[in-house]
Amino acid sequence: MITSASNNFIKMVSSLHHKKGRLEQKLYFAEGIHLVQEALKSGIMLRYFFWSAKLTGSMEGVQLLARLKGKFEGYEVSEALFAKMCETENPQGILVVLQLPDENREMDLSHINLGIVIDSLQDPGNVGTIIRTAWASSLDGVLLTSESADPYQGKVVRSSQGGIFYMGIHSGLEPEQIVQHAQKNHIQIIAGDPKADKVYYEWDLTAPTLILVGNEGSGLQDKWENFSIQKVSIPQPGSAESLNVAVSAGILIYEAIRQRTIKGTCQS
Repeated sequence: MITSASNNFIKMVSSLHHKKGRLEQKLYFAEGIHLVQEALKSGIMLRYFFWSAKLTGSMEGVQLLARLKGKFEGYEVSEALFAKMCETENPQGILVVLQLPDENREMDLSHINLGIVIDSLQDPGNVGTIIRTAWASSLDGVLLTSESADPYQGKVVRSSQGGIFYMGIHSGLEPEQIVQHAQKNHIQIIAGDPKADKVYYEWDLTAPTLILVGNEGSGLQDKWENFSIQKVSIPQPGSAESLNVAVSAGILIYEAIRQRTIKGTCQS
């Protein structure tokens, strides 16, 4: 059992709480029974697992530990030390360290029928929720600009509810990169904009589409104005200043699914 904070494995996990550490180690972590179950189900590369006695307090935890043992390198950690390794207030006694996708892999949008672009969105909870919605909607990819939150930080991973393991994600992108690849593959870019004249359900979303959402406060980067993108609005008859960006993303995604379902082209 590991009991010392000076242990190299504990230091490694602690470094993954920060983007610099994740990039240097090319690793990230996920904690909690549900997320670990989804990680195993997805087949993502799992490097290490750490557990505390709390995990064996439920049959689900016992079964999960049995699945991990013998297949992956794992270590028991004292309860007090395990709590310090985790970001959640009440950890469930299981944490896994996972391989980061290759950040240098080439972006290929040729397979995109419906995807989403997250621009300048810093709130990790919203980024994770959008990834979760993309997963539930069977989107073909999630693209994040360089101004957005790191998709592999802990709160994004937890908010995605496991979607992070299944989605093809490219981060650190610039608008011009995305537009260039979209044009090359004849993909339209549809942006939510409360000032747009055309309402979202008036636009044809059955063609290959990237849905673009931006920061709730400042909107999209000015760079997007240099490119030909279609802006659509979501009616807001109430007096609220704006919709939550994850809600807006969900509305636009499911409108595309609705139109495609009616046309008979919705892919599942």
